Amino acid sequence: MGILYLAKKNDDFISHCKCEESLVGDPGQLDCPWCGCGWLFSCSKCRKAFSFAEAVELDKSWEELAREDLFGFSGKEPSQTEITEWVECMQHMTNHLELGKTYVYLDGCFIPANEEDFEFEGLHAKHELHKLPQIIALEDKSIVTDLLENPDYWTQNAINPR
Repeated sequence: MGILYLAKKNDDFISHCKCEESLVGDPGQLDCPWCGCGWLFSCSKCRKAFSFAEAVELDKSWEELAREDLFGFSGKEPSQTEITEWVECMQHMTNHLELGKTYVYLDGCFIPANEEDFEFEGLHAKHELHKLPQIIALEDKSIVTDLLENPDYWTQNAINPR
């Protein structure tokens, strides 16, 4: 039996990755989540962004995934410490995945795309949402400038305001 992990589901909303196998890389979110690092997945190979991922069973080990992602990011062979840290982080982030379910990334969390009426504290901000912005964006692109790419939204809701 393989491991449960996230792979690009489709090209809906934003999808710059064209890899044949697009596995989700470590989010590596920065202090500017509005740039996309706080609400888009990144391909572990090409590093390009996409919006929707699906939980799939992979015939790879956690260490193989870590090595691929870390090498894709830096272009050099990762240390055993880097691999161990990556595995621990990603196992924690993926421990709630359900096979076949669609997910989006938002502020440090992989969230089921059908999630509604919820609140959580992410890496950067506290969010209270009726529906995920990526889902809203499929019909109303104004959510991109109103929330996702809006520095004011992220700073007004910041957990540790500067």
